[in-house]
Amino acid sequence: MTKLLNPMYWARALSHPLVLVGLFIDLLPIYGVIVWGWNAVPLVMLYWMENVIAGVMTIPRLVISGASYGGFGLLAGMGLSIFFVFHYGLFCLVHGTFLVAFASIGNPEGMGSMPFADIFGIFQFGLNSGLHVDWMIYIIATFQVLVFFWEFIIKGEWKNTNPMAEMFAPYSRIILLHFGIFAGAAALFLLGQPMVGVLALILFRAAYGIVSNSKRFGMEAGLDAAANKLGGREAFEKLMKGQDPNAPPPANP
Repeated sequence: MTKLLNPMYWARALSHPLVLVGLFIDLLPIYGVIVWGWNAVPLVMLYWMENVIAGVMTIPRLVISGASYGGFGLLAGMGLSIFFVFHYGLFCLVHGTFLVAFASIGNPEGMGSMPFADIFGIFQFGLNSGLHVDWMIYIIATFQVLVFFWEFIIKGEWKNTNPMAEMFAPYSRIILLHFGIFAGAAALFLLGQPMVGVLALILFRAAYGIVSNSKRFGMEAGLDAAANKLGGREAFEKLMKGQDPNAPPPANP
């Protein structure tokens, strides 16, 4: 956490081209607020849809990293993908339902038509929640695909990871981001969606985007610590053999 207070780490993070592109995209919603008249509803729905897309982009990471271990690894990657779809999908569904419930506070007449507990309906609601929200989500999806191909495929990140690490990776970032969006959404809706609050939420998301897009920022506790322990190829090979990935190597006789 002390890294977040060190200006040098922020400077190094911002020297990375992909981080700069991500920052530009994260600040684009300011244009939506000022020019297109967005309030809190399209903003929080945009961030919710971004999390759904991040989950979708995790699936090829699971499969490809698993396939790099051979046939058994591929089966493990596919099995973890199925588990991830249900677990992460349920996580997003519950959060999306709460966001739609908050949105209905400002539109009680239309509450009956709100897509509660329907992830596809919630996504469609998000796309139509404000002017040109669909444009913004296309830009975000394009960026995530770019990061996947550049970092994971071309630069060979798949060679140094495994399906377990890839499955855990989104949670530490997204749980905190979900909490921030949920708390911000509640405050904005209850306070009448002030412009200052909306812009503050955008800036929070932009700052957190720098952290999540840069590997220079590492948390050393919780899910990140667990992911780091499982992040190497040796750890996953031990798991496939039924061994403890945290066990020290045997001493030389």
